[in-house]
Amino acid sequence: MSAIKSKTAEALAPTLACFHSVNDRLLQAVQYFYTDASLDRLVLDFGAIWLVIEADENDDSVDLMVVQAGTLDAKSVSGNHLDVWKDCIGKPFGWGWITINQQGYCDGLLLSFGGIVPQVVVSVVASSIKVAMISPFA
Repeated sequence: MSAIKSKTAEALAPTLACFHSVNDRLLQAVQYFYTDASLDRLVLDFGAIWLVIEADENDDSVDLMVVQAGTLDAKSVSGNHLDVWKDCIGKPFGWGWITINQQGYCDGLLLSFGGIVPQVVVSVVASSIKVAMISPFA
């Protein structure tokens, strides 16, 4: 492995470990958390553990962490019915990718469920999380 690959892997290891923590676990639910009209947190429920995705408003980057399942407060809104998630619910987490912009900030994620092909893109734009489906490869 080249020096640049080694340094990159070392720097990203704590974030990438979050993906390993949910590997092959079934996605049970998705919760959205808003402040005013801005989506600032997503919780991907994998049963005993949750993958939490937050927007860092200081630099418009993505913060990713794994936490033990807890209690959701009333501010959350279910995302299970949304087109972007409904085909992912009940499928095992497959792969996760981190996107890094030209300024060196981690500002997005690609996620796959039930396989290796990414289906969901999560980005932070103007301190708000944006979620979209990725079109299948033609």
